[in-house]
Amino acid sequence: MWKHFTIAVSFLTIFRLPYTAVQMAKPADLAGSFSWFPLVGIMLGLCMVAVAHLLQSAPPLLLAVILTAFLAILTRGLHLDGLADLADGVGGGYTAERRLEIMKDSRTGTFGALALIFAVLLKSAAIYTLVLGHCWSGMLLAPALSRFAMVLGAYRMPYARSAGGLGKPFLEHMDLQHLLSAFLLSVMFLVLFSLKLGVFYLVIAMGCAGLIRFLARRWLAGMTGDVLGALNEITEIALLGTSACCCGG
Repeated sequence: MWKHFTIAVSFLTIFRLPYTAVQMAKPADLAGSFSWFPLVGIMLGLCMVAVAHLLQSAPPLLLAVILTAFLAILTRGLHLDGLADLADGVGGGYTAERRLEIMKDSRTGTFGALALIFAVLLKSAAIYTLVLGHCWSGMLLAPALSRFAMVLGAYRMPYARSAGGLGKPFLEHMDLQHLLSAFLLSVMFLVLFSLKLGVFYLVIAMGCAGLIRFLARRWLAGMTGDVLGALNEITEIALLGTSACCCGG
């Protein structure tokens, strides 16, 4: 259990806990880390709320940008990179093979740059509203539910690259137990921090996961690590935006 948790933390954040590097873990252990994705997300949310309270005297807009940058730093920009790669692949390719080839290129193209710009702007704008309204529950839950969406997106999805990749052992060894564990953790966090909007948040996360699963099959004939990263960003933005609308209302 501790082993799987440390792998999840190491893979999703800049933090390293005592156990082993992701590169040295067995495929079954990598898949087992899915169970703890929502817990890592709530930890990220707690870090954001803590910084927001520490810098509460800062102008709200500046604080929102700082929090957006802080979240990107905590995650090493891993999911933003996936979003940019997916945008470049879909925008620049007309076949699954060509899209996957473009996504493997380390250079960021026009579509990827635009996706990053809009993602950062939307996330900053949503967090700005949450800061103004002191709506901390949305800031806590968005990272947790977006990482649960990644688990949903990965479950029983074929890996798109025949040659393999970083995401392949995660997908191929994942089972229903990992999904149920992540689901129960997510529900627990919703009950603790936002019982009123919990079902709404869960529906949004599941809807984003379902949409990206459908598009991944259509565009790439399967899932990749980049697509999971993009799913996290899209879901996170959707949840932060929803929280901001509810808070503003």
